[in-house]
Amino acid sequence: MEKILTAVVGIYQTNCYLLKDNGHVCIIDPGKKAERIISMIDENEIVDAILLTHGHFDHIGAVDDLVKQYNCPVYVHEADKELLINSSINTASGMIATVNSPVLLFHEGKMEIGQFCFDIIFAPGHTEGCTLIQYKNHLFTGDVLFFEGIGRTDLYGGNMSKMRQSLRIIQTMDSALIVYPGHGPTSTIEHELQCNPYF
Repeated sequence: MEKILTAVVGIYQTNCYLLKDNGHVCIIDPGKKAERIISMIDENEIVDAILLTHGHFDHIGAVDDLVKQYNCPVYVHEADKELLINSSINTASGMIATVNSPVLLFHEGKMEIGQFCFDIIFAPGHTEGCTLIQYKNHLFTGDVLFFEGIGRTDLYGGNMSKMRQSLRIIQTMDSALIVYPGHGPTSTIEHELQCNPYF
């Protein structure tokens, strides 16, 4: 049975998620505090990968330390690779974080990563490479969809027209999906369709 742990990290209170299933772990958006994240992973658990919903500094700050600890691959959308290495475009407040570890690329659709099988949905708008990551009835939305809100579109790579297209995709998804956003509390697709003013 899968389990999801949350570490709220960094200046923007980013949600880092640890998705655990059958002794394996995927780390989603480790924005900071590598040691805290490591402390939430049991010694007998295997870290299969780090998954990045997008490339902003507040979602990537602990990546290199975790790769050093677990020697695991890092996945991101191709369109956000530049954000990982260029701190002048991945920040909103002058804070610096980059990823020096090698990265692999998401492809849309079913994707097997370690012991996990994900549905990968590209959802630009907040950045060009924003990615929704679905595992069973769990949907990790990064900064695309929040509890009764959406991510900013005024930063580098942001585009409100593309965001609207991404929201239309979300509207077609299973209403029972549990939403795990990049910031703030969890939700469901059903709640967002009913209460989020952007739908």
